[in-house]
Amino acid sequence: MKTIVKYMVLKDLDYQLGTLLFQEELQADALYFDQIPEVISYQNHQFKVISKELKRVQNAAEPENLQRIIVKVVTVA
Repeated sequence: MKTIVKYMVLKDLDYQLGTLLFQEELQADALYFDQIPEVISYQNHQFKVISKELKRVQNAAEPENLQRIIVKVVTVA
């Protein structure tokens, strides 16, 4: 199913609270939410996952289901 994953920073010296770090769109199964790692690397920085939110949408007009995942992270010192 189509999956949109947004990574948001909660606390860091280089980013404001709630800044969208990056977003990715991919084809993934329903288990992808559980496969997101606890530590994410992005632009030579390490971020620890604090929380994850999942929302699945089924639109009758479109044949494909959609899942949106918001991953909230903080910088690993």
